[in-house]
Amino acid sequence: MTKISMKKITVKPWHSALMIIVLIAIFGLLTNYLLNNETAKPIVIESNQLTQAQLSAIQQAVEPIGEVQFFGADLVKIHQHISQLTWVESANVQRDWNNGVVVSVTARRPIANFGSDRLLDANGVVYEPAESSQLMNPKLVNLHGRDTESQQIMQKLKRINTWYAPLDVRVQDLILTPRQTWIIRFNNGMRIMVDHEDTEQKLYNLAIQLQSTLANDFGRIDSVDLRYKNGFAIAWRNQA
Repeated sequence: MTKISMKKITVKPWHSALMIIVLIAIFGLLTNYLLNNETAKPIVIESNQLTQAQLSAIQQAVEPIGEVQFFGADLVKIHQHISQLTWVESANVQRDWNNGVVVSVTARRPIANFGSDRLLDANGVVYEPAESSQLMNPKLVNLHGRDTESQQIMQKLKRINTWYAPLDVRVQDLILTPRQTWIIRFNNGMRIMVDHEDTEQKLYNLAIQLQSTLANDFGRIDSVDLRYKNGFAIAWRNQA
């Protein structure tokens, strides 16, 4: 009868360490080969949600980077170049096995004109659009003030529209002057001027009075000056 003897193979710690070193070396050589020999290709920009002007602006933003390699591309640098465009709300730069380095962008959506050369989005961010034709959109409210005051102006706009909604009017122009005076023009032509002291209380109280004691005269009011410590002044429209 034949006996089969089995020998126990002992793996010493240095064997495992050597194997790991060899694998790391192979991986390093392979990575170096890919980085030095892969073909550089143009950055792919997904254009489904972009206008032609926005697409052109992004192409110009990444043009200094040129063509990139799949593994060697600096995704952070590409993202930084695109983020310099103020109308870009968010940008995603990723490696795609089929298409290479791909960029997708979400553009800001305006809720108001801000001055004559910029727009404002729902987050209160002031930005320059990719195309000048978007400026001074007659369907949007017109806001004026410093960039640092954009959040404050937007919040004031929301409150005023809420308080005056029962009167079936909405703000068409809202200006915050350097001296912190608010000038408001509604879509029915009525104007309101109010200073920085108790601004919201004055505006709210006026809205209540226009719905009650001044309800019958509301259509004849041209402007209301609330820049008084006690009371206000009304200018009436000329009656034809």
